[in-house]
Amino acid sequence: MASNIAKGLGKGVELAEEVRDERSADNLFAGIFTGKPSLKKVFSDWPKPSAEEVAKRSKVMSDVANFLLNKVDIYSIDDSGSVPLEVFKDMAELGLYGLKAPKEFGGMELSNTSYTDVLSLLASWCSAPVIAVSAHNTIGCVFPVMYYGTDEQKSRLLPELIKWPTGFCLTEKDAGSDAYNIRECAVRVRDAVGNIVGYRLSYQKCYTTNGILTDHVPLAKNLAVVARIVSDPAEIEIEKDQRKFCFGLFIVPTDSEGFDIGLKNTFIGMRGIHNSNPTFDNVYVSASNLIGEKRLDWESKKGWGPREGSGIKIAFESLNTGRIAIAKGCVGASKQALNLTRWWANKRSQLGGPLADKELVRDKLIFAAANILAMEAMARYASICFDNGQDVRIEAAAVKIFASEKAWQIIDNLAQTRGGRFYETWQSLSRRELTPPDEILWTGARPNRIFEGANEILVQLMFREGTDKYIKAAMPFLSVKNLKDLFKPKGFGSRIAAFIKLTGYYLKTFASRSTVGTDTRLMTHLEFVDLMSSKLARKILAKSARYRDKLALKQLMLDRFSRIAISLGAMALTCSYAKQLDKENPGHDYSQLADIFCKATRRDVDKLFKTLDDNDDEYRWRVSKRLLDGNFDDFLLGGIIPMTEEHMRGPKE
Repeated sequence: MASNIAKGLGKGVELAEEVRDERSADNLFAGIFTGKPSLKKVFSDWPKPSAEEVAKRSKVMSDVANFLLNKVDIYSIDDSGSVPLEVFKDMAELGLYGLKAPKEFGGMELSNTSYTDVLSLLASWCSAPVIAVSAHNTIGCVFPVMYYGTDEQKSRLLPELIKWPTGFCLTEKDAGSDAYNIRECAVRVRDAVGNIVGYRLSYQKCYTTNGILTDHVPLAKNLAVVARIVSDPAEIEIEKDQRKFCFGLFIVPTDSEGFDIGLKNTFIGMRGIHNSNPTFDNVYVSASNLIGEKRLDWESKKGWGPREGSGIKIAFESLNTGRIAIAKGCVGASKQALNLTRWWANKRSQLGGPLADKELVRDKLIFAAANILAMEAMARYASICFDNGQDVRIEAAAVKIFASEKAWQIIDNLAQTRGGRFYETWQSLSRRELTPPDEILWTGARPNRIFEGANEILVQLMFREGTDKYIKAAMPFLSVKNLKDLFKPKGFGSRIAAFIKLTGYYLKTFASRSTVGTDTRLMTHLEFVDLMSSKLARKILAKSARYRDKLALKQLMLDRFSRIAISLGAMALTCSYAKQLDKENPGHDYSQLADIFCKATRRDVDKLFKTLDDNDDEYRWRVSKRLLDGNFDDFLLGGIIPMTEEHMRGPKE
């Protein structure tokens, strides 16, 4: 049963709770939330790939670099808003649609670590190919078939799926992060004796990447589609009990009758993305193309058909790897932004000398370098955990939040350093002088804070996953709405027992700490991580006891909790990764960058802790209600022409 905390976070999170992975999240970030970060484990040597993996990665990286230099014109793609069909064919010849697929089905079987290195390389040059490759390998048809398909489905589908890009259909007009609102229905089709032989899909999906080539002409031959399975379409509106919702994931050929890929969407940035809003009009899909777990309990207790019910779970798990992929893309784009900022700082002279001699500019450069190291450390750690079969829910969310926000700052700093030249389009500026793709990088960086789960949603989910141990143990107490209800006879024993457990967790955070031997310069930062994780756990327990079921409504507080955890995890991993790099590259002293990153991050953490208690959240909430009611409109809207729906472009609802 979904916890009260999940309910407080909204229907989408409540639905995620119903299908959430029950594996224990026992990696670094979970330990930070509970005050016991596994620093010794993190500071063991980073695993070395096998010789075979190194050789495969090296060849792919070399092939991709040559491909980008010789076949991918970033300016032409941005200008046309489209990737030439030949580029998609070139990527197929390079095997980029089968990077992670098993060798027995024709894939390269790269580790997630090597795979995301390829994504980082692609992203450093042009967003279009990295979007195509990532959308296909990470959240397209390959992932669900690889991890949830039957042997028959793998043998039948994978050899074809790795030859050409595929797409993923989850988002709808009213269903984004809140997947509870999915309205696409998959109506069961039965034979004469009542066996399910197929499904008929109807509705429209939004923002499907890789689906379209040109208007009404598909690029992808297959799409992974998440839909709500029903026996009668009327159930979509009639049935409101989400526990009875049955979601499935289907591999749908785009040449199916009743399917229309729609019109090509255009975007502010990422201009080469092939994205549309496909429509399904009674599209038939064979039951053999339903991907999911075999759950006899679902079939017997809920009356669902074979392999029905796994759609949302598979989608959410694929999004975990998608978040790591976004983070590595941010690493590549940020490295390019640093490269271009340094180039311009050395080239441009103002006020008596090059920009590179100005303190404000140098600070932008060192901010980029230190944070790129942190981004890479977090992304690599998340990939290693995934490769080891560990749960990566928290790690994936943490690195996606961190990398997307830091990359935006780094690339925006490039824009600021470039000055007015940045704001002139490359088409205009390149008529007069050499023009880097800074504008293209900038517009392409902004969506990363939205894709694969908006950061505002992910910080809430991070808190839920990071405090899972507390929630399970203390739910009878945390569910109490009023303290007077604590002493009601019914359930009194379980509530008191839960309170005692919560108190026990609190006291354990004062236990003696263990240290990790490393560079003396970094030791103080690790001690800080250790101590502050204990402080974080105590704060969470104290606030949980105070607010109980209302804690889920304190979104600003949960945001601070999660951002403290992200910062502490980033510090630990950056120190560890710098130590590893120093071992592999003597004399470079990457620990300097780690030290700079940690010193700045410590100040951020101190500020976040202070605002946990010293804030005006409730006051701002009350005043915002007056704002929404129009109380300040005489000033805030005075002197302007307020735009309304009447003035906006598009069909009127």
